[in-house]
Amino acid sequence: MTNFGISLLFLVPIPLIAADMQRSQNLMMDCYQEWQSRGWTLGEDRQLADNILGFRNGIMQICEARTELFLQGEDVSPYIQGRLRDLSPYIFTASKDEIIQRILQVKDQTGYPAGSGYLSE
Repeated sequence: MTNFGISLLFLVPIPLIAADMQRSQNLMMDCYQEWQSRGWTLGEDRQLADNILGFRNGIMQICEARTELFLQGEDVSPYIQGRLRDLSPYIFTASKDEIIQRILQVKDQTGYPAGSGYLSE
């Protein structure tokens, strides 16, 4: 194959990759903005959780994990379904892989009633 043929091979999927990346970014931002609209507060002074960098980064990581699972075809919403008390153990310390494992673990459990607000409903 000529260099032109090789170059053409690599150029064809670029729009598809860019479209997938754009879709992923859009879902992550939608997830984050939907969470942000909830106005979660922390502590006695009821500070907005969105104003705390570590919390904000943790939520974005959860949104990223949920988006990846959703785009891979898992039966998982790309939006955060859990309550603050359900998510708090993962926000500051969990890696994205740990978050993914937890979402999949909870998703496969049948002991939670619909609407109970756990991490992967």
